[in-house]
Amino acid sequence: MSEEFKRTIKRFFTNPSAVIGVTILIFFIIIAIFAPLIAPPKVPHNRNLEKAQDLLDNYSEDNKDLIILELKNFWDDTYSFAEDDYIELSALMDMIKSYQKKEVTDEELKAYIKELTDIYILNEQYYNKFDEETNKVIKQLKQEFVKSEKKYKDSINYSNMIKNLEIMDDNDKFIKYANDLVDEFNKYFKKSINFDPFIMPNVTTTRTPIPPSREHPFGIVNQKDIFYGVIWGTRTAFEIGLIVVAISTAIGLFIGSVAAYFGGWLEEVLMRITDIFMSIPFMLAAMVLTTILGLGVKNMMIALIVFGWMVTARLIRGNILQAKNEQYVMAAKALGVSDFFVIVKHILPNTIFPVLINATMRIGSMVITAAALSFLGLGAPQGYADWGSILSYSRDWIIGGTNPTQYWFTILYPGIAMILFVIGWNLLGDALRDIFDPRMRH
Repeated sequence: MSEEFKRTIKRFFTNPSAVIGVTILIFFIIIAIFAPLIAPPKVPHNRNLEKAQDLLDNYSEDNKDLIILELKNFWDDTYSFAEDDYIELSALMDMIKSYQKKEVTDEELKAYIKELTDIYILNEQYYNKFDEETNKVIKQLKQEFVKSEKKYKDSINYSNMIKNLEIMDDNDKFIKYANDLVDEFNKYFKKSINFDPFIMPNVTTTRTPIPPSREHPFGIVNQKDIFYGVIWGTRTAFEIGLIVVAISTAIGLFIGSVAAYFGGWLEEVLMRITDIFMSIPFMLAAMVLTTILGLGVKNMMIALIVFGWMVTARLIRGNILQAKNEQYVMAAKALGVSDFFVIVKHILPNTIFPVLINATMRIGSMVITAAALSFLGLGAPQGYADWGSILSYSRDWIIGGTNPTQYWFTILYPGIAMILFVIGWNLLGDALRDIFDPRMRH
């Protein structure tokens, strides 16, 4: 370990901003990692499987037939139509092959698709979109067949497993075999309902906010547990902040590096494009793009990335313009080193620290922007564990209410989480700037 590295580490841990910032961020990292333990998601259970599991946990000879009955009932509800669906979709695949050989007309294929939608084997969208997106629909229908084939094979397999249970005499083997089958069925059930732990569950039937209690320490708003939303919202904040800043920084690094290193008309074009993007107010641009793309955390992240790379591009361009005429760069060029390796190995390592410091401080601002979009109804969908979404619930109770302070808890806890998260990243960025910027060292 070099002396310079040791001095840097010492400066970091003796810097009050660094210590406070890192402490805050470690606190949030721990919350994000252990969110499933701190605020366990309420996974929906199937009634048949839940009853079968209870009977297995309290197993006796008398329970055996009841356990098998519950497993059969689940199989009937889930797999009883698998064979019929598979047969119908197999016939559809044969018709598609004939269609691709020009042996079947558009109208005939479309008519058969309509038959399958009428008996609820296929979604109506395939019929509605067939004329406009024929090739895409055919590709999706083939995927539906693959799913149907797998489900049909699973239905046979699980049916045989239930039959094996019926003739199994050894109690220990029966319990193990039945538990394995319950686990398999539970996995399928959770997958079939598209369970998402980031969706805040309804914990009450009343829409009026309920103050903090032992069961719900941050209170309830819009039927949602605020504590659950704040805890899982930490994961959302890290996802948005880190991914958006990482990708937008990479884009900015590429554009700024190419513009500064090669110069000329390429620099002029890239910088004018950058100027055009910078002339559009960031928040307004993000609002417009999220409106076009639609609701969703991923769409919101795309909007933030599209309009979040320009500062990095300008910053790295300025640094590279100063560095590209240094002697070590000129020496590398004289030795015939390719432009790519000159940029990556010689220029970027000596110019990237200001960019990384800036990126660290931008993480907090991106989370604030994302929260603002969610607050306005343009970001995360309703019910998603996002601090901005939780704050949007408080709007009806804080603004214009007869007693705005009555529901203080609806805004306090997500607000504190957001402020601390941003402060943590800003303090870390300030500390890194003080440590790595020679002009800021005392």
